[in-house]
Amino acid sequence: MFHIYAISKDDGNYSDPDSAIDKYYYWCFSEGEYCESWDHRQTMVNRLKSGFLACTFRDGEDGARCEVKRSPDGVEYLKTIPNGDPTDNLSNLPEIK
Repeated sequence: MFHIYAISKDDGNYSDPDSAIDKYYYWCFSEGEYCESWDHRQTMVNRLKSGFLACTFRDGEDGARCEVKRSPDGVEYLKTIPNGDPTDNLSNLPEIK
């Protein structure tokens, strides 16, 4: 499970703010301990498509789960599955420049 706590956005003009995210910053459990890392959009998309799970992570708690979506112009990206709390959306996570 990838616990996404922050994002970076590219400077494109997007109708869906989640498709503007080009990097995901996360915590994950690996080799018996939590590690902190980041990956570009397509790397995270590929991980989810291969069976890994991801969710937003705010204030030390898991938020909304993520799924892979495709924009009208063919770009794959992560999108949060609504869970009733709009603050759990990927686009609402802190942005790292």
